[in-house]
Amino acid sequence: MPSSSDLTAAPFYLEFAPPAGAEAQVETLYVFRDAGVLSRRGRGLFATDLFDLSVSVLNACDTGPHVSLAPPRPGFVPRRASFCGIVAGLRLSSRPQHMPPAETFDSLASILRRVRVGDDAMPELVTALDGLAEDLSFAAIPQAFSDRTGRRRIRAETGMSRRRLAAIRRFRRLVDELACQTLPLSDLALDAGFYDQPHMSSACRAFADMSPGALRGQAARQPLGHFLQDERLKTRVKHIING
Repeated sequence: MPSSSDLTAAPFYLEFAPPAGAEAQVETLYVFRDAGVLSRRGRGLFATDLFDLSVSVLNACDTGPHVSLAPPRPGFVPRRASFCGIVAGLRLSSRPQHMPPAETFDSLASILRRVRVGDDAMPELVTALDGLAEDLSFAAIPQAFSDRTGRRRIRAETGMSRRRLAAIRRFRRLVDELACQTLPLSDLALDAGFYDQPHMSSACRAFADMSPGALRGQAARQPLGHFLQDERLKTRVKHIING
């Protein structure tokens, strides 16, 4: 595991809206750079209904890239160790038909190595992620099937029940809406599809190990870094956490 001294650039987590040319199954693009600050002990990975296609580079000597297609996560997973390095990728509502060629990930990794230690290549990184998103294809969804077949398909693809998947999807919708600092939490609970605020609180604990108030504080809009003064990027930012 690389030490934090190996990474000098400030940590951040960024989410972007997908490019117009991507399939509807591409939900978001993201970049996460850290030296054990944002991912310190006690943090973890939220439950998610999305697949995660990612490329990571850990340190200057890393021969990578490390490519992963992770399935949806049914619950909160505490981190066993802090993260030092950079990872970028796409979150997808279904599994892609084919993985892109190795050359695509090698090219992406070369840009990641530059962004790992500085911000100048951020626009180039987002452009590369856009290209990856636009190159993915997905199997057509059958137009008609029985309820039983639908349940089986969901479990086979995601590893969880349809009810669990729907609950996590509702939680994700809530997280997206928590950036609104004016609406009461009780109203946000109803808007996201929860029966009431206590049910929303239980979901936040189960899927993020945080209270709704703590999640709202994390979701609050933070200042954009200087690498995001490019108007083409600023208008696409969905979420940002600065170290």
